Amino acid sequence: MARSTPGVLLGILSRAASATVQPDGGGACVVAKKLSDSLAIEWVVGIASVSDAIEQATSVLQSRGFDHLFSQASSTTERGWRVVLEAHYKTHGGKLRTSNGCGFNDASAETAEALAVSDPRSYSWGWKREYVNEKVAVKGY
Repeated sequence: MARSTPGVLLGILSRAASATVQPDGGGACVVAKKLSDSLAIEWVVGIASVSDAIEQATSVLQSRGFDHLFSQASSTTERGWRVVLEAHYKTHGGKLRTSNGCGFNDASAETAEALAVSDPRSYSWGWKREYVNEKVAVKGY
């Protein structure tokens, strides 16, 4: 049985989010960043491999003019759930931030959401789960 690999999207999202869906295969979330702020996110599912999904998402963001791109989450499952969250908050230093979490799970949307909520801690030591205030996407694939 294939398993999902959790990951994170972190920073400022300029409402420049989009998604690509193919019929089967793995998936990935890729984020464009500048100085720790997220500028855009692209998520792709249904691709034959995680590396192909990352490549496709990266290509979409590059075509939109972004050049600092980071793969934040991926899944090797052909079917499952993806959840992308957004949270607005102030850092301990007082800077306004928007953090994004992206989670994949083959069993449930709830587990994918739990991964999306918890993973920003890996990238932002000041992250708290109560910061989440918007679900950008909760979808099966």
